[in-house]
Amino acid sequence: MIKKAILMSFAVVTGSALFTACGNVATTTGNDNPQPVVVETSTDNNSPGTDPAFKFEFRSEPGQVLAGTPASLIFTVKDKQGSVVKDLQIVHEKPLHLLIVSKDLAEFYHVHPEPSADGSYRVEHKFPNGGDYKLYADFTPPNAKQVVERIDVKVSGAERPKVALVADTRLEKSVDGLKVTMTPSVEIKAGQELTLDFAAFDAATGKPATDLQNYLGELAHFVIISEDMVDFVHAHPMAKGEKKEGMKMDAGKAEDHNADGHSHAGDSKTPGTPSAFEVSAHTTFPRAGLYKLWAQFQRGGKVISVPFIVNVPAGKSGPVKAANVPAGATQITVSSDGYEPSSVSVKKGQPVKLAFYRADADNCGGEVVFAKQNIKKKLAVGETVVVEFTPTEAGEIAFACGMDMLRGKVVVTEN
Repeated sequence: MIKKAILMSFAVVTGSALFTACGNVATTTGNDNPQPVVVETSTDNNSPGTDPAFKFEFRSEPGQVLAGTPASLIFTVKDKQGSVVKDLQIVHEKPLHLLIVSKDLAEFYHVHPEPSADGSYRVEHKFPNGGDYKLYADFTPPNAKQVVERIDVKVSGAERPKVALVADTRLEKSVDGLKVTMTPSVEIKAGQELTLDFAAFDAATGKPATDLQNYLGELAHFVIISEDMVDFVHAHPMAKGEKKEGMKMDAGKAEDHNADGHSHAGDSKTPGTPSAFEVSAHTTFPRAGLYKLWAQFQRGGKVISVPFIVNVPAGKSGPVKAANVPAGATQITVSSDGYEPSSVSVKKGQPVKLAFYRADADNCGGEVVFAKQNIKKKLAVGETVVVEFTPTEAGEIAFACGMDMLRGKVVVTEN
């Protein structure tokens, strides 16, 4: 029997809350100024999913990016002291994943800058048309968490007509001989946690595509971007046994690809062994609006990107109950900004009582997970949920949302 490959939870990245890089723009220079354009970004201390200990720089060579002409896209990560960080973690076989998307979401490219002697990461790319593009650079610094930086690039040259974003009436697409269906586990709506199930078939025969090949070590990759380009998702599969109802995301804490906790069950690494043809992923669309999704598979040595467009309606809204915090408990409010407070200090051997309160559904905080304590609780909107335990040793106890995007900690000190 062909086993279903289970994908990790999607990590929803909301640009307005997470990345100060959203407002940075790399514009092309005039012919009289051929110098590279340099854009420096830095992270925000209050932004979950980023690390304030690092800065990010982008430049292009030539500085004036022209449609139809190859350009080098160059990325440099620096620490607080301004030193170049040369050893980004290898996550899914690459130190840096670069997603390039046109403003109307009609063009999509997934490329991988490679390290240079000076510590920068470079990739050559030819933009086919002039106009506005957004770059999403996904990487993980050493001993740090995953970061996604965004940069707007203006490409000189003739622009093609804009392509209107229209929701699909049928969630079935055929691209390059591969037919893929997408089935949501429940009705898609803003703030609703759900599973997206994908099945791949040979378009000519209609039979399951059991000849899928690993792409960057996985059976599939997924990218989701909102129409306004604020919300960004880059998801990778998780290994067999890691699926704990969305407990883990691709944190990328690896020295090499297999060391990041992903053994890739259900893939087709063994020659002649059929691959799974079904994959699933758990996600939440944070806001109402149009979203475009690209499901990427590899077959016959070719990467196939299958697009879907979905219209996400607003979730049900109504009066929300105020927090009901019991005596002796510390309230932790859950929002799109993360946990507030995100750090709580306690003493070893003394009972801890935390009251989690989620005021709205505009975040991925539908559950809270204390992995070390094997505690996981659902957080319904407007409900106060109490987590209790007694720490037996000093140190830090991490907690996170089910997608591992919102993070906090309990700091345990000696008596």
